[in-house]
Amino acid sequence: MARRTMTQGWIVLAGLAASISTGSAWAQSAQPKSTTVSEQPVVESTSPERATLLKLQRRISLKVDKTRLEDVITFIRDTTQADIEAIWTGDNTVGLDKEKLITLNINNQPALYVLEAVLEKAKVDFQENAWQMSSIGTIEIGPKEVLNKSRRVVMYDINDLLHVIPRYAEVPQIDLNTVLQSNQGGGGGSPFTGDNTNNNQNTGPDREARIRRIIDLLTSIVEPDQWADNGGEAATIREFNGVLIIKAPDYIHRQINGYPYWPSTTTKLVSGEKKRRYVTLDMDTGQATIDQIRSVPQGAVVGGQVVGAPAVPAGPKNGGQNSGGKP
Repeated sequence: MARRTMTQGWIVLAGLAASISTGSAWAQSAQPKSTTVSEQPVVESTSPERATLLKLQRRISLKVDKTRLEDVITFIRDTTQADIEAIWTGDNTVGLDKEKLITLNINNQPALYVLEAVLEKAKVDFQENAWQMSSIGTIEIGPKEVLNKSRRVVMYDINDLLHVIPRYAEVPQIDLNTVLQSNQGGGGGSPFTGDNTNNNQNTGPDREARIRRIIDLLTSIVEPDQWADNGGEAATIREFNGVLIIKAPDYIHRQINGYPYWPSTTTKLVSGEKKRRYVTLDMDTGQATIDQIRSVPQGAVVGGQVVGAPAVPAGPKNGGQNSGGKP
């Protein structure tokens, strides 16, 4: 009797567990499924900055007509799942206007391209907008005068740009008649003619002038109005021992040297009546390898003896033919 009671108790417990499990499954299936513009790729990355940029490489379409700016930014954030932090206008702060009406029609473009187009539409009067990457991998969007408050110092080595290969304007010439006479025993004079003592080198501008040209090039192309040398307040640039020391916000550094973690893109398209496949690959050189290339140690001659020479593999026998006698 006790065994039957225990067995019935186990059956009741199993039935309750099954009903709870069934109810949980029913509740999950009743939730609406989310719809996205395109399939979100699975990204494995240790860098939050790279992960954010990968999400913004997703292609989306945006067609809005007099839509609030806040709603447009929310759509991009929800569609890409990227961490986008917008700086909005407050009581005493400068920022983006949430109520700014945006009219835009973009079809099948990367989300980052769409975001830049929206920021361009959202500018007011002389207030320009931009985006930049924060130290924690968040995309910050807002007016440049607000983004300018977050600045960092980066040093750029430009010694390779300052190096000048000498070009000699006056070089010695070879007298062929002298060379022929020396071969026939007619004398051992030098075959070179001309004055070799004055080797004029055309090195161009001096080092300081070349440094100034590089600085002028940067400050005239990358955000000209933001440099202190041009009357701005966002960025400063100085040179020391062939290194440019630049203190500027992230959106300026990005235009100078890009991001080392910028993701590569891979696209595959199938179109046409004959279903031809067009593949465009942009490899990430940081992870690329070269096939059929290997390191071979080289020897050197020290004191008349070969040191460190690699072992020479034995060649095929029978004068380069295999054992079967076939070539």
